[in-house]
Order: sequence, then C-alpha cells, then structure tokens
Amino acid sequence: MGLPKPLGSYGVSFAEFELRRRSEKTRIGESRGTARSGAVAETLPSAEGAVDASFLSHGVEEDVVDFGDLLYPFFYPFLQTQASVKQPLLVPECSLIKEGRLPVVIFSHGMWACRTTYTATCIDIASHGYIVVAVEHLDGSAVIAQYHDHQGKRRWVEHAFSDVDFNEVPMSDRSRQLRQRVEEIQKTVEVLQALDQGLLSQKSNAIKGRTSLDVKFLQGRMNFDYLAIHGHSFGAATAISVCCVDERFKCCIAEDVWWAPVEKADYERAASNVPVLLLNTEHFNGKELQNSRNKFLRARAQLHGESATTELLTMKGTSHEDQSDFPLLFAKALKRAGKASKLDVRNAKDINSRACLDFYLRNLLPPGTGAPYLVDVVKEDGEHLEVGKIPHSKLSTVV
Repeated sequence: MGLPKPLGSYGVSFAEFELRRRSEKTRIGESRGTARSGAVAETLPSAEGAVDASFLSHGVEEDVVDFGDLLYPFFYPFLQTQASVKQPLLVPECSLIKEGRLPVVIFSHGMWACRTTYTATCIDIASHGYIVVAVEHLDGSAVIAQYHDHQGKRRWVEHAFSDVDFNEVPMSDRSRQLRQRVEEIQKTVEVLQALDQGLLSQKSNAIKGRTSLDVKFLQGRMNFDYLAIHGHSFGAATAISVCCVDERFKCCIAEDVWWAPVEKADYERAASNVPVLLLNTEHFNGKELQNSRNKFLRARAQLHGESATTELLTMKGTSHEDQSDFPLLFAKALKRAGKASKLDVRNAKDINSRACLDFYLRNLLPPGTGAPYLVDVVKEDGEHLEVGKIPHSKLSTVV
C-alpha cells in the first residue's frame, strides 16, 4: 500500500521538528495541550532521488468517525510514499531565487486529519522546488496528535468532542479552535524564521532519531518574501483566517473550505488582498457552503475590488475526501462499498495538485520564474475543472 510518485522532476525528502517546551502551560481545546509547540513535518525539494519512507495519510470531514481515522496510528508505520529522509536540499538554478533560498508553503490539515493526511499533495508541491511545512494542530481537531511535555515525555491529544454528535458541537467552540489554529500557524512562521536565522540549537527539537530535523539544515534557505498558506476543509478555514491577520503570507490556497467556524470579523477583513484560490470538490458544495462562500467573495470584492486576485475552481466528479490521501490508499475498498467518486482518484490528485502549482507559479513567485517551478500543462484538466463566477459588489457613485 503506497502513494504515487510526485508530479515534479525533483526528489523529495522530509524531516520532523517539534519545538521543545520549557513549561507545561496547556491550552488545547478544553485545556488539553498547548498552541505553542506542535510538530511539523518539513517536506523538502531534494537534490537526491526519492526512496520509500513511511507515512499514513487520511482525513475526512464527516458527522461520524470514519473507521480509517481510528486505525490511523496503527497503519502509520507501514504506509509508503515517495520521499526520502533528510537528503541534501535543492539548490535551484534560477537567478530570481536569491542565494539559493526557496519559497515556503505551510499546510494546515482538516478535521479528523493530521499533518500526514495530505502527503501526496505536499510531495507534489515539494517536487517542484518548494519547502512545504505540514503542521500538526493541537486544538483537538486532529484524529490524534502527540507532543512532548516540558519533561520530554510523550503526550497524546485526543480528538475533542469525539463523544458528541458532530452537529451538536457549539460553533463558538469550533471558532475557538479556529483561533487557536491561526495562532499555531503564526507560531510556526516564527519558528521557521528562527531556524532560518540559526537561532535555535539542536536541543530545541523535541523529536529525536532518524527523522529529526537538523536545525542547521534550513539556515539561510527559506525565502519569506514567497510565503504561502494552504489548507483543506477546517485547514482551509484556517488558511483564510490567518491571511486576515498576518501580512507575512503572500498567497492562499483553500481547498473545500468549511466556512461555518469562520467569524464575522474575518468576512469583513476578507483575507487581506493576497491572491486566493478556492479549490472545491463537486459534492462538498451544499447551499450553506455556497452562501457562506459568496458572502466571503462579496466582502472581498467590496473591500479590495479588482486589486485582489480571486479564483474559484470546482473539480467535477469528486468528493470532499478526494483532496486527501485516503482514496489513494483505499480506492478498492471505497469502490466495493459504492463510495468511490466518478473521477479516478489518481487523476483527481494530479488535477488538484497541478491547479495548485499553477496558481503558485502565477501568483506567489516572481514573473518569469522558470525551473524548478514550472508545471506540466495537461490540456485535459480543463474538462474536469469548472471555473466559478466571482460575485462583485454593487457600487454606486455619487457625483
């Protein structure tokens, strides 16, 4: 059981980092952990060819716990992907990327997911020359998360509200989780900047062993002029929300946004004026979601007008989980259960990744940027992507 090879021509490597805490101040959901030190997995464009490494990937936004969610911790060591461990970092042959620095994409996972749930997408992006940082959120939205306490002991954060029907959880609690997620993303940027500046010692990494990130590895290699946020479902709501409050992000891709926890203030700020791609699946598109999305788009148009780039794409014949790794790993089981999407799962993954990579190339990087960021154009992708209409606000002019 494994994931397909990456779309890009560059090998991919990964390493893990968790900021060691100095005290045990907890604040996870209902005081179950801390917003200040989740684990991150760095998915890196590598100078070497890719070899197999172990990962699990799965995640859905459902009313009920999926069987695959519960099995996640047990499958994790046995699932393979096309990534190696801690290979030398790519030095791009591109004069526009100064001093060998690479653009950075931070990825936020969805509800009942974790940092490895979107491995195929993260690897596709990294194989085109980006440093991808997948965050393990500690707000209680992950299927399960772990961290090390101030004494170095491993602790687990269980999924919050798992004993409550999904629709009965007060949205105020979900909004509180969302605010914590935004703080975790902002903290992640601070940690990355500290790594880039060489301000952290190896002791600051709570993760030991073969996959532990060498803190010198990324020193002087990240270009924060090209920093993007990318997320799926609850992670997409996180991506939209963090752009409202943090100007360090220059680009946003939000896949199948779960709009319900997004607060009024975020609609009013409308994700700053950074370029935004809303990339949806066909069957995660109910009336409530459409109304919330249009409310956001109208607010964005009124606030920023034509100065902000906004794109809306819908992938035909797909479902919410098709933007995660789950269908790639369990395609046969889904087919037998009659839950498979109309679009082939590998084709869906490739179309989704190419749409994201094309958006980054056009809206994050400098004009004229070439290899390694160029995306192979597949004409047939257009047959599966529906371009959505962006509603504009009605403006009246008084002379």
